[in-house]
Amino acid sequence: MFGLRKHLRAAGGDFVDWASTAPVAQDPAVRAYFTSRVNWFFLVVALIMYSIAWPTLPVTHSVPAFLLPLVSAFAALPIALAWSAPLVGWAISVVSAQVIGLIVPTHGGWELTIQVTHFIELLVLTFMVMLRCPLRWVPVVWLTTSLVVAYAVHPAWIVGISVLAVVVALLRGLMASRRQLAARTKQTEEAEAESAVLQERARIARDLHDVVAHRMSMVVVMSQTARYRIDDVSPAAAAEFDAIADAARTSLDEVRQLLGVLRVEGAESVAAPNPGLAQIDSLVAETRRAGSDVTLTREVDDAVVGESAALVIYRIIQESLANATRHAPGSRTLVSVTPGDGGTVEVAVVNSAPTAEPLGIGGNGVGIPGMLERAQAVGGSLLAAPTVEGGFAVRARIPATPPRDGVLPDAASSIGTPKVPSPASDQ
Repeated sequence: MFGLRKHLRAAGGDFVDWASTAPVAQDPAVRAYFTSRVNWFFLVVALIMYSIAWPTLPVTHSVPAFLLPLVSAFAALPIALAWSAPLVGWAISVVSAQVIGLIVPTHGGWELTIQVTHFIELLVLTFMVMLRCPLRWVPVVWLTTSLVVAYAVHPAWIVGISVLAVVVALLRGLMASRRQLAARTKQTEEAEAESAVLQERARIARDLHDVVAHRMSMVVVMSQTARYRIDDVSPAAAAEFDAIADAARTSLDEVRQLLGVLRVEGAESVAAPNPGLAQIDSLVAETRRAGSDVTLTREVDDAVVGESAALVIYRIIQESLANATRHAPGSRTLVSVTPGDGGTVEVAVVNSAPTAEPLGIGGNGVGIPGMLERAQAVGGSLLAAPTVEGGFAVRARIPATPPRDGVLPDAASSIGTPKVPSPASDQ
């Protein structure tokens, strides 16, 4: 007995080795089929049904003995393709059911033209095809199966196949809605994660702007004005202050580029060009679109104004328009950028008294000091004060090309409280 088991185990091992090395076993489709547990399940079901269909076929049909394996195979084995290729299995089953019903006679009072195993196989494959195949095949499968079953079993089964089609359609709709819900949930989670990252980047950019950029601007101002605030500054010390100002200004530009990268998702390390005088028109247009009445007068040649000076002018106008929009709704704002004396640019943003209540949008109190720092950083001056009519005026004088020492010759003694000419109505 022990020797028989040993021989059987050895024979089984040899068969497995032969099957695994057979050419058909090397086919990718065959390998893919046997890697799925669902396919193994349907294969086992097919073999069980085949073991039932073969011995019972002579009871219900008049079939020659040599055709019994073939006819029984059509009645049971196609269900093995229910998961891997349901449409192919259904086609084999439905065609063989009709052919067997037409050419194979029954006996013993059997009322069906096919076996029960064939009927069960056809129902299972019809369900799997309707569930997994493209929707365009569902009407074809429903109609074909209904006609074959009506002939092979009973016409009343048309109602059953129709109910099956409706149930499968509802299941597919439920499954599709769940897939869409899962996809949308994933998209929402990804969007929320991306939004959180962008918010954190924006927070870091704000912190850098508030802490680093403003302090570096002060370093530039203090370095450039040190020779006027400190007595007996030697030429060597003045040159050192100039070097400090140049280094601080370069670092400030790099910080601005870093802030631009932080504020834009997927930005390149190379920052976009800074806004200048050419962008003032679009800035005013945007303010007008917000409902403000803004008149612009720009008479300066953009080519004669340096990049740093143009950026300061743009930021002053930008902040002034934002303040007028927040604190003086309904007012009329006049913006002018005109040539001044000594190679300077005169900038004025004057708004009339508001005609409506302020919007209540508070600031952090760094707007006007920030404008003053920007102006002084390039050697200019700025004055911001209310007008006698109830409005507000911001006037600045910016050198078109900032001098090396960063201070205008006639502004050295008044850098703390810069003055620019203004109409009597604004004093």
